[in-house]
Amino acid sequence: MVEMVEMVQRSTENKCNFFFEHDTNTFLISNANEMRKLFLTLICCLSALLLSASSDTMRYLSPKDTVFVTANELGQKFLAHPMEKGQTIYSLARFYGLKPDAVFSFNPDLPTNGDFTVGQQVRIPIPDSAIVKFWKEATPSDNYAPVYYVVKQGDTFYRIANVYFKLPLDTLLHRNNLTNTSLSSGQSLHIGWLSVKGIADTLQLTNTNPLGMKMADLKGRFEALKALKKERFHNGAAYWQREKKGNNDYFALHRLAPVGSVIEITNPMKKKTVYAKVLAPIPDRAYGDDIVVVLSPTLAKLLDAKDAKFFVEIKYFTN
Repeated sequence: MVEMVEMVQRSTENKCNFFFEHDTNTFLISNANEMRKLFLTLICCLSALLLSASSDTMRYLSPKDTVFVTANELGQKFLAHPMEKGQTIYSLARFYGLKPDAVFSFNPDLPTNGDFTVGQQVRIPIPDSAIVKFWKEATPSDNYAPVYYVVKQGDTFYRIANVYFKLPLDTLLHRNNLTNTSLSSGQSLHIGWLSVKGIADTLQLTNTNPLGMKMADLKGRFEALKALKKERFHNGAAYWQREKKGNNDYFALHRLAPVGSVIEITNPMKKKTVYAKVLAPIPDRAYGDDIVVVLSPTLAKLLDAKDAKFFVEIKYFTN
């Protein structure tokens, strides 16, 4: 490529006709204007190749790295990728098998123009199928980095092994040299390994929405009714039982929305929105008149609720 550019440049200066060969084809350049155009085209192509090579050779993960993953209330797993100089949100998305808009969905505070500061953490969903749990050989390949799960408050050994990662209990115990299933918040458990070549986009098909496929389905049902029915609004206090554990259910009790319908609930203080299926009306005398909706613990946690009662904005449809 460099030799071709030099040949065209010299011929442009001398304004003479010449032949050159590339890939067994012979090209005739007959005038200076055509040569100038070709020269500029070659420069542009060369620049694009250099930029592409720079992006493609940027390492996002190496065998020396350790990948720490966490899980949310839905069981979705995430890693926090620290951005480095030369990396872009778009090439980061490609490396982890995501579309750029999915990265922005999981990182609502990330500027949409893709600007970031070096060291900024970008939240990336990790499908369970991308984590290698077992090896046929005695030791893992050099093309993989170890994956550890960071225990959070409320986790149990059974939930981590069977629900989050589908691992036998004895395998997780043995892999971490543990003699019992006692856990502490912040503890790291070795789960498996992640390829340093990235994640195939075919493994990320369910990780396009930060609230998961089930929540995306509820949202789709709610949005479909906008063209058919009049949307209604009201504000008030939401209530949830903090001491009760969630089971990934998206149910709510509501005074006005029909049973079986879907409502939209927003916590304006946290700028978070969820969708819930109305299980039943709020029972009379069971809650104060200020309570407009009763939420499952899962929904309340997704709304980042800290108190048993908190302010919400609700959209719903009536029959």
